[in-house]
Amino acid sequence: MNGRIKRNVAEERLYFPIIGKIKVGIKTEKGYPKGVDYFVPSGKYSELFKRVYGDKPNTIQIVFISDDAKESCIERYEYRDDKGKLIAFGDGEIFNVWGGQKYSEISIAKYPDIMEIISAKYPNRKAKNDYKGWDVTLKINFLIPLIRGVIGLWSFETKGYLSSIPNIRNVFDEMLCRRGFVKGIIFDMNVKFATSQKPDDKSVYPIVSIVPNESEDNVNKLKDSFKNNILNE
Repeated sequence: MNGRIKRNVAEERLYFPIIGKIKVGIKTEKGYPKGVDYFVPSGKYSELFKRVYGDKPNTIQIVFISDDAKESCIERYEYRDDKGKLIAFGDGEIFNVWGGQKYSEISIAKYPDIMEIISAKYPNRKAKNDYKGWDVTLKINFLIPLIRGVIGLWSFETKGYLSSIPNIRNVFDEMLCRRGFVKGIIFDMNVKFATSQKPDDKSVYPIVSIVPNESEDNVNKLKDSFKNNILNE
């Protein structure tokens, strides 16, 4: 006996809790969403984030704790109703579909038009406007090592399938391919405004990217943080 109930392999993995989210949007005084070119923390530990980075940082340092994309860099299709409830999600081959009591796995091999079936059965605003109604989403989970006094994961989510998603996914995959790992590598996560390329549209929107940055300055920052972290005292 080792002091633990025997569980399956997936359940026995060690996980840090999600302690906050990083966003690139705020709500206006009238309650409308607005994109910003700086990172906004949310959650119980957001003040710890601001102590390190201030109120409007456009670059932060992050570290992935797993090489497994299913844990660190999750890309998937999502279908939600107009109330925001998650009806289905999947990777293009296997989909989990809500059946009223639980999610059930459905494969494209068995139901090749499952995405169209769901759009027709649960039409949302996008589906009604001649779109399938599906979103491509990306979520990354990471440590922010300069935040001292608490250890947990932060998450960032985006639907920018032509901008932020490939910016993040491609760098993650390229580093994994070239080095064989991403775990422990220091990345700068950056945000900046981009201007819409649509004719007669001058609107701007935030795009996020990650850049491996193991410069001497970045490494020294992290060394000093770990050396002074109260959890290591």
